[in-house]
Amino acid sequence: MALPFKLKASKRFLRWSGGGVLALVSIGMHGLLLGMPMPGSAPEAQDALSELSDPAAVMDVVRLPASSKPIAEGGALAPVPPTPTTQISQPARSPVASAPAAPAPAAPKPITPPHARPQTSPPAQTAAAAPQDVIGLEPLPSEPPPLTLDDRLRDPAHYQFNQQAKSLSSDDVNFHLAVVPHWLETEGQGLSDREVPVLGQKLPPLQVPYPISTCLVPPPAEGLVGVIVSATGELVKEPVLLDSTGYTVLDEKALELVLQRTFEPQSGALPNPQAHWLPVQVQYNGANCTP
Repeated sequence: MALPFKLKASKRFLRWSGGGVLALVSIGMHGLLLGMPMPGSAPEAQDALSELSDPAAVMDVVRLPASSKPIAEGGALAPVPPTPTTQISQPARSPVASAPAAPAPAAPKPITPPHARPQTSPPAQTAAAAPQDVIGLEPLPSEPPPLTLDDRLRDPAHYQFNQQAKSLSSDDVNFHLAVVPHWLETEGQGLSDREVPVLGQKLPPLQVPYPISTCLVPPPAEGLVGVIVSATGELVKEPVLLDSTGYTVLDEKALELVLQRTFEPQSGALPNPQAHWLPVQVQYNGANCTP
């Protein structure tokens, strides 16, 4: 009974061992085939082998920085005391003025022909724009009207002696020899022979009022006003002041009064206008004036 059992066991061993050997042989053959070089890759393999044979190409030695920590006995790192850190100050940068960016060029505006431009009317001025109409502001004071001649006659400040009185009314010789020839020559310039004035006569005096009681120093003198009158009794030219009263405001009143005077028509052989003169008498009362 034991023999048949042993035969069966030996068969089983051979069957298992034979299969294992075959497996090992198959694995070895596969490894051999994989290790053999392929025809197309032979140059690369040679280059790889040559690179491996060159030590400089195989590795690059990198020199690591030495550790600042000392190694204590037994292989442990010894503690290193902390070193104070110094703050490195960077140099201050000098402020550099940045150049302003150049403005972009404006697009050109289309030019409108003058006939196509719209006509704009000027803004209408409203009453609200006037300074005196603004709420809270008083109206600007208006300038006073200028003084009239009669107003100045009533103001003592306008009586300033002008030092032009010659008293020609009492000096007929000087008047006829010095004043009359110069006066006629001046009035006849540029006129024809029929228009040149000839010497006339002395007319009734002009009475100039003195409306205030202030005393004048010196008192007004008697002046003279000359007129050129046509044959019909009309003034040909403006009256002329031949002699002053000594006060300009009284002289102006005398010239105003002579313009209101009427003159008689002239009778004579010559049609030329005649030059007359009128004394100017100021109605001044020195006895009752107020200093």
